[in-house]
Amino acid sequence: MTVALAAFSVLIIAMSIYGVVQPAKLTALVRHFMISPGVWGAVAIRLLLAGLLWFSAPFSHTPLTFKVLALLTFLAAIALPMIGAARLMKFVDYLASWPPTAIRVQCLLGIALGAFLLWSLSHGLGAG
Repeated sequence: MTVALAAFSVLIIAMSIYGVVQPAKLTALVRHFMISPGVWGAVAIRLLLAGLLWFSAPFSHTPLTFKVLALLTFLAAIALPMIGAARLMKFVDYLASWPPTAIRVQCLLGIALGAFLLWSLSHGLGAG
């Protein structure tokens, strides 16, 4: 589980770096994702992340934080279908209208999240 979560964390970092470098292209990618797999794809990703966080928690430096993040991610997965695809697309359009600097700041937070997850997993991956 920890290796899968580490891979997911690297993906979060990579996508966030992409958003820092190319914020408009990242928002276009998110729009495309909302059309193809849509809400159910987003739900599946959140459920996968929630499970990885929950089951990797005992092997991390921060097990309580992982469990809280898992619970929040699970609740977000449940909320997405209730919000609906149309409202989510409006929200994506709203975010896409932000200035590139604001999108970059949010992506920097994504890099920080991914780095935190990797650091915390270093214990379970044998580095700590």
